[in-house]
Amino acid sequence: MRSKIFILFFVIVSISFSYSQQSNSTFSRDKNIFLESEINSFKNNFHTSVKPFLLSNLDSNIKKNEGTWLYRKWNKEHFLQVESEEYTLIVNPVLNLEIGRELETNKTIWTNTRGIITDGKIGKRFSYYSSFLENQSRLPSYLTDNILKKSAWIIPGQGESRWSSDSTFDYTMASGHLTYQMSKFSALQFGTGKNFIGDGYRSMILSDNSFNYPYLKVQTNVGIFQYTNLYMEHMDLSSNPSEEFVYDKKYMTLHHLSANISERLNIGIFESIVWENNRNPEISGFDIAYLNPIIFLRPIEFSLNSSDNALMGANFKFKTTEKSNIYGQFVLDEFSAPSLNGENFWGNKYSYQIGGKYYNVFGVNNLIVQLENNFSRPYTYSHFNSSQNYGHYYQSLAHPLGANFNEIIFFTDYRFKKWEAHLEILFVKYGGKIKNDPTSYGNDIFMSNSDRPSDYGIEMYQGNLSKLNYNKFTVSYLINPRTNLKLQTTIIHRTLKDDYGIFPTNFIFFALKSDLFNRYYDY
Repeated sequence: MRSKIFILFFVIVSISFSYSQQSNSTFSRDKNIFLESEINSFKNNFHTSVKPFLLSNLDSNIKKNEGTWLYRKWNKEHFLQVESEEYTLIVNPVLNLEIGRELETNKTIWTNTRGIITDGKIGKRFSYYSSFLENQSRLPSYLTDNILKKSAWIIPGQGESRWSSDSTFDYTMASGHLTYQMSKFSALQFGTGKNFIGDGYRSMILSDNSFNYPYLKVQTNVGIFQYTNLYMEHMDLSSNPSEEFVYDKKYMTLHHLSANISERLNIGIFESIVWENNRNPEISGFDIAYLNPIIFLRPIEFSLNSSDNALMGANFKFKTTEKSNIYGQFVLDEFSAPSLNGENFWGNKYSYQIGGKYYNVFGVNNLIVQLENNFSRPYTYSHFNSSQNYGHYYQSLAHPLGANFNEIIFFTDYRFKKWEAHLEILFVKYGGKIKNDPTSYGNDIFMSNSDRPSDYGIEMYQGNLSKLNYNKFTVSYLINPRTNLKLQTTIIHRTLKDDYGIFPTNFIFFALKSDLFNRYYDY
């Protein structure tokens, strides 16, 4: 009760979003990559590492009131938009109608998503967003096999599902947030959704890989600084549910400080703490000690005499030219200086990212290339107790593969008028599970790191040595920029080679979709 009263008080007194009405950007990489090319200039001091970021008037250049009502709604406008000085209401349907064929099995794969998104403001201080999606899918075999291996059938990034006899998954997904505006310096947002920190395709700090979760976000912008406080509630679905079929809860606090050191260089530092619910008999729910908005939580953890899971690290972006940048991240999970003797101590756990983007390649407008390397040592993000690992809903809060991997990804993106083309080439090497072996080799963060084979001699890619190549080519036609409605054709070639054999997968599918969310199936 004491913690709930404190949280209510904290929400009331916290300062919030600027007076001008603003909306969250989408998580769609295929949409945001072209937006990023417009805000990469030296004169633009926009902080791009914390997503979704706030944007307004993105599509003010879209002409209105041309053609018939049906033509405008399909090609140019929101489905419903009501505006006055006191409020704004925007309503749009969401579609994802996909059908395709898996060539090896001659299996028809499809997804049928119907949903609705509402967005708007009330007065000058409140804005809101909500979405609801109802889905049925028959997924490629490799995804189906990975989902059914676990005790809870989780569609990547989209929640728990029901499984039917015709090999179909049925699942729903809802999100929403309320934004309260009080000053031009700070922002408060409360809702259920996802967050992302970084400038890459992946994030080793916090990504949108897992399912939605409740969060409270306070963001402050002063001068060259942007400071973000995130308070989150997660679920441990790897634990056995209670008699009421309720899974264990866990909580997380994350602080991120971003600074535009110069017109070219941005540097950020972060820290996070994960702790399980009811770890202290005297405290149930969110531990108010971790509501401290000031960065550096480690002394608080020490004062509580806790074994909570702490991570810290940094990120950067350097604008090499007006049309290119390099970026990176470093995450430190655990470190033992006396063990830096070449014996590969298991507790030296870290991950990093390094990448670059080049916009308008060879002077061709809207031709973009991106190259990224992601690396994680075994057991990074894990814990002896899954209720304190860096995961939510049976998925990593950072990289989809968890840990014990090295990945290289290459992207080429091109837009011409309403036509888009996207190419992804991915290579990753990792050490996976060995069949019928309870030993944790450092890849699955939901296995206890107490089940490791030894304390020393921990090598990269230990376990089932796996090599994955994933190639994806997409061509799409943008129907409505307001809703990012597209007609799309996608071809995917995936080959996994591990200690048990070679497993190729090839499939092609066609779609009519509202491309507003990332779906990470490339692993």
